[in-house]
Amino acid sequence: MKKLLIVFAAIGCISFVACKKDRVCQCSVSTITYKVTLNDATKRQAKDACISRSYDNGNGTITKEECELK
Repeated sequence: MKKLLIVFAAIGCISFVACKKDRVCQCSVSTITYKVTLNDATKRQAKDACISRSYDNGNGTITKEECELK
């Protein structure tokens, strides 16, 4: 009985860690802020998709996009 309880507790913990839900990635470029909704994503998947980037504008300036998972 005790082992069965431990197995169910472990399964419960795993299900919370790998929980897929809608997550929001908020990004800002200069003065513009926008949000991207990632549907049915685990926290790891959302973190991998929500990354900051830098862009070369072609005129000698680099624009940086800052993103964070909310």
